Amino acid sequence: MHKHSFDTQQRQSVLGMLFFLFLSVQKIIRIFWPLLLLYVFKGNASKLLEPTWLIGLAFLVVLLVAHSILAWYHFYFYIKDNEFVLRKGYLKRVVIAIPFEKIISINLRQNLIQQVLGVVQLEVDSAGSKKKEVAIYAISRTIAEALQEQLGRYKVAVSNSEENQIDSDQVEEKETILQLSFKDLLRISIAKNHLRGLLIILAFGNNIYYQLKELFESEITSAADKTENFLQHSSSLALAGVIIFVLLVSLIISMAEVFLRYYDFNMKSFGNAFSLQSGLLKRKNITIPFSKVQRLMRSTNPIQKLLNISNIQLVQANSIEVSKEKDKVSIPGCDDQKFNELCNKIYEDPFAQSTIDLKPHKIFLYRYFRFSCLLMSIPIIALGFEFNWIWYMEILVPFIAAGIAYLSYFRRSYHMSADFLQVRSGMIAKDYSIIEVYKVQTVHIKRTFFQRRNGTASLNLGMAGSVVRIDYISYDEALRMKDQILYKVESSRKDWM
Repeated sequence: MHKHSFDTQQRQSVLGMLFFLFLSVQKIIRIFWPLLLLYVFKGNASKLLEPTWLIGLAFLVVLLVAHSILAWYHFYFYIKDNEFVLRKGYLKRVVIAIPFEKIISINLRQNLIQQVLGVVQLEVDSAGSKKKEVAIYAISRTIAEALQEQLGRYKVAVSNSEENQIDSDQVEEKETILQLSFKDLLRISIAKNHLRGLLIILAFGNNIYYQLKELFESEITSAADKTENFLQHSSSLALAGVIIFVLLVSLIISMAEVFLRYYDFNMKSFGNAFSLQSGLLKRKNITIPFSKVQRLMRSTNPIQKLLNISNIQLVQANSIEVSKEKDKVSIPGCDDQKFNELCNKIYEDPFAQSTIDLKPHKIFLYRYFRFSCLLMSIPIIALGFEFNWIWYMEILVPFIAAGIAYLSYFRRSYHMSADFLQVRSGMIAKDYSIIEVYKVQTVHIKRTFFQRRNGTASLNLGMAGSVVRIDYISYDEALRMKDQILYKVESSRKDWM
């Protein structure tokens, strides 16, 4: 256990001044890099060595150093009256006080610069904030872990319930749930959606193209014309080689993303919480109390099923930002055994026999078919006026749309027990969600004009961090589910915020 007192005001590590300086330099480079690039490629780089530029650069360096020292000197954090308090700013003073009971997550992160400096970043998030409310950028790992432990011990304990209090000995007992090896990371990379890597290539290339075109319009236009001419007059073998090369690059990007994000992935349980740490260039250490998990989601695509792995995401009772994909806690490489173990750790008897089992009304199948036909027909119509042969693709649209609609309808189902709601969906990949009913915050029944005609309705369940939709069930069943959910919410005395 880390022993450290936070009753008095404390500053960040002295090395924090260097990190503040790095952040300032990074912001300036992001703003002015096109101007610097223009000077270099236009042959004006020598002007940067003129006395006027050197004096300006020296003045800028002095300002950045002064800003870094002042920002570090006026940055304090401490604990007082069951609140975590942060004071910062030298021109504009800011004081942030977060009561312990409002703290949602306490995470440690470490990018490459912080690793070089030997410091870590601690983030504290509270309910209702749109971003990380408190970020301490540069403190030693020992102090960061001591602060995380002290705040986390209070957070994972249930307020005013002595039987659920976690003593210090229990917090220290950690059980490894999942640890990913090099072989596991390789399997995850192979099963990843490589279309994402391809889109990254296209987006990055397009962004660089237009930014360089603004600076060197004639040169870039000439290179683009030569590339277009090459593609138009190349053989099928050459074009196939280009396509294979692009696919290989997208595969490499996917593998790099997996290894950078999940390197040394280690998930442990202690008391009533999980701790996760992973990352190569950006290290992170996240604490997830069981009670704060709003929704557990599992996704398995055909390749993952073949390799007996799946991806799990934990949605916490967090800020609005948690609804973004990047802020969800992802647990890759889980097989069936690990998935069941996670569910049983977080929930009590999550696979209890359901009292309500529902499939969407068949009108869902028909509407999904029509929507798919429309969605696929739009690009065909748009391109058909330019390339006549594309019109023949319209023949395949009804058959593809029928397959998509059938798979979406066949795999969608809803199962509700006294304490849990399970939602199954997916088309190519199989998606599965499990939710504790008492954590639902809002329940809305929505009915369109067409749903009123066929006696169906959609149920929207609002939760802290996500929204769960139960589409196209009978209106009577929607009322029944609503009543059961509201009864559970009102009668439950469990604390999850």
